[in-house]
Amino acid sequence: MAPNQSTDAQRLYDSRSDTYDDSWHVRFARHMVEMASPRPGQNVLDLACGTGLVTFPAAQALGSSGSVIGLDISSGMLAQAQKKLEIQPDIGNVAFYQHSISDLDTLEVLKQRKGTFDLITCASALVLLPEPQEAVKEWVGYLKPGGKLITDVTHVQNQLTGITYERVGRRLGVGVPWHRLNFPKPEDLKDVLEDAGLKDVDVIPIAQLAIEGTDDLKDYLAAGAKSRVDKEHSIDEADQIFEKTVNSIAWGGFGNVEVRKQAKKIFKDEWAKMADADGKVRDLDCVYIGVGIKP
Repeated sequence: MAPNQSTDAQRLYDSRSDTYDDSWHVRFARHMVEMASPRPGQNVLDLACGTGLVTFPAAQALGSSGSVIGLDISSGMLAQAQKKLEIQPDIGNVAFYQHSISDLDTLEVLKQRKGTFDLITCASALVLLPEPQEAVKEWVGYLKPGGKLITDVTHVQNQLTGITYERVGRRLGVGVPWHRLNFPKPEDLKDVLEDAGLKDVDVIPIAQLAIEGTDDLKDYLAAGAKSRVDKEHSIDEADQIFEKTVNSIAWGGFGNVEVRKQAKKIFKDEWAKMADADGKVRDLDCVYIGVGIKP
């Protein structure tokens, strides 16, 4: 069966919704809002808003004269966001909708506001889209002239288990719910943003894992520029990593016994290809944030 991006993303994030905030995503979202610099009175569209990790800090920065619309495909993630909204009565400028971020024009309440947003954010989700170029082009149409778009992609040497499964999936014709191979280098993110019509595009490395003793944005930008090593693996660990992860929901397409056997062989092959001259597979801590302005 051909993969369905919206269905796969919903299943994956519904399963993570209860614990999603127990992660580095909370700090990363706050840093993204700092970099986006929303101003009082502006209108913000937060795509793949999840549990509201970008939505609520942005709403607080906007004040009562601004507004935020949050979109997400996952009902589980939106339920968490709605709970937060209900216990924050002072925030009345937020509205959430369950909808695909790659088909904005079919949400009538949003289509009516096309070309009116000062800022569009999309945190930790661009890599979920099989055709990010087309999605970003549609997003830019929702910005007003001078409006800003900010999004991110994961370094191709970060979270190496996932990138290895993606390569396995491509070789076997089995889909996984992300498409990080669309961005093998930071220049690819810049190209996507510029091809969508944005100008003054900047792509900035930032760390995602905790730095002891600080939550300051400047420290995470400095660490991201160094692409510090998060984990170091040996080639021989491929067997153990595959067996530990293959049954999780994210890799459901490998459940068939014969497919699983082939997948394991290819996983070990792709894992070995990532080893350096010392025979080590190194997982780097780096995400790229892209920012561009609509002319």
